[in-house]
Amino acid sequence: MPQKVNTVRKGVQTLFLPTSSFTTTLVSMNFYLPLEKETIAQYSLLSELLITCSADYPDYLKLNYKLSDLYGADIQSSVSKVGDLLCVKFLASSINNNFAIGNENIVEQSVKLLLDLIFRPKTVNESFEETDIKREKRKLIDRIKGELNEKRVYANNRLIAEMFEEDSYGAFRLGTVETVSSLDGKALYSAWKKMLETAFVRINVIGQSQPLDVYDRIDEELKAYDRRKITDITKIAPLTKRQEVKRVTEKMNVSQGKLVMGFNAPFGSDEDSLSATVMSDIFGGGPYSRLFGNVREKMSLCYYCRASIKRNKGFMTVDCGVSEENAQKAEAAILEQLEVMKQGGFTDFEFSSSVKSLKDSLSSYRDSQNAMDAWYTLKIAEKEVYSPEEIGEMLDKISREDIISAAKKCFYNTVYMLLPDKENG
Repeated sequence: MPQKVNTVRKGVQTLFLPTSSFTTTLVSMNFYLPLEKETIAQYSLLSELLITCSADYPDYLKLNYKLSDLYGADIQSSVSKVGDLLCVKFLASSINNNFAIGNENIVEQSVKLLLDLIFRPKTVNESFEETDIKREKRKLIDRIKGELNEKRVYANNRLIAEMFEEDSYGAFRLGTVETVSSLDGKALYSAWKKMLETAFVRINVIGQSQPLDVYDRIDEELKAYDRRKITDITKIAPLTKRQEVKRVTEKMNVSQGKLVMGFNAPFGSDEDSLSATVMSDIFGGGPYSRLFGNVREKMSLCYYCRASIKRNKGFMTVDCGVSEENAQKAEAAILEQLEVMKQGGFTDFEFSSSVKSLKDSLSSYRDSQNAMDAWYTLKIAEKEVYSPEEIGEMLDKISREDIISAAKKCFYNTVYMLLPDKENG
């Protein structure tokens, strides 16, 4: 049966996932905000800033000492796009209390530390300190530049930007170098306050038992803020269809070309659109897939070729590494294989191999608390929150007709090519 989500108060939910498979307990606080191009950089920088210092731990050295006292507890943060929402995540992971000397309450102390970092940051006159901002700006800008230099990641980001040119989903999840560089302490303080006032909050706890009073403590912290305008987590719009395919070609000093194709795809809840996951995997998942077996192996048109789908935003992408002379041939061959899917031309072996592979992948979520937390982070807008194992059971009920129907709902939207610049290379 679906996982039980509890409501503490309006805009604050909790989800407890009991497991005895780990020696640690993970507690994550997930703040869901509207995905806006103008504020992504603010929250990307803020998420890093908040976990490095606070009013009680004004520098990372003191914070690190505290983490060491908690048997090496770990504090992390991240930002991610979840449909039309931006999720700002803060999590604490610490050993279970029965492993501490004298059963010391390490889990609750770790949660208290996490809340201190989030709710009592190091600020002066409603502004974060410039020294701390400069440090975190430098680190974040290095991360942004690192992803720009990784051309496969860069090409996929460029496709998303072009597909969602009029939608905030097209913005890079960390912001840009320019927007990060322009942020100051006042802007970050305003973003911090807005997050606590307007975010929809989900607290995930994964471990042997729930920390005593953790939800009450978090609720008490949030009571200090005016939370009458909470983010609506249900408003998520799929990718808009195009009348004709958008084509973008860029040339750079690269040795291998990148071809990335975007498609409108089925959109909706797990129950409504799960067949699209199987369809995408048969189309371009593992070595049993149509793209791997035909475009890569038989036709030798690309170095790699893989499809992936985002059902919570209604699109599918195919990315592959190609030589310039094979780019258009590869594009045509990929579209041909999608037509094969629409006509039901995939084999029983491809179908069964895909289902088995997906079920194996789903079962692996139980091997990691972080993976489990990431899974449930994406399920914020689902009416029924299913576990990976439950989704695996649903896969057995999907038919060939379901897959064909899902394929027929895919329409070519945008293509981005990154090709070698031979003139200036």
